[in-house]
Amino acid sequence: MLPWWGWVALWIVLLVGSGAFLGRRAWLVWGRTKGLGREVERAGALVAELESRADELRDLEPSPTAVTQPPHRLRAEYREQRTAAKAARHARRTDRLPPWARVD
Repeated sequence: MLPWWGWVALWIVLLVGSGAFLGRRAWLVWGRTKGLGREVERAGALVAELESRADELRDLEPSPTAVTQPPHRLRAEYREQRTAAKAARHARRTDRLPPWARVD
C-alpha cells in the first residue's frame, strides 16, 4: 500500500504524462492541418487555372462531326490517313532491316 504522498505523486505523473501525450498529438495534428491548408490552397489555384482554361475552350468553335460532313470529303481524309500510316510503317520496317536487305 502506498502512502498518501505516493498516490499524489502517481496522479501527478499520470496527469503530466497524459498532458504530454495530448500535447504531442495536438502538435502533430496542427502540423498536418497546416500541410492540408497548403494543399487546399494549391488545389484552389489549380482549379482556378482549370476553370480559366475551360472558359477558353468553351469559346472555341466545336469541330464538325462526321455526321454533318460530306461523305466524299471524309473518304478522302481517311485514304490520306491510311496512306500516311502505310508510309510510316514502311519507313519503320526499312529502318529495322540490315543494309544488305534493303530494296529501296
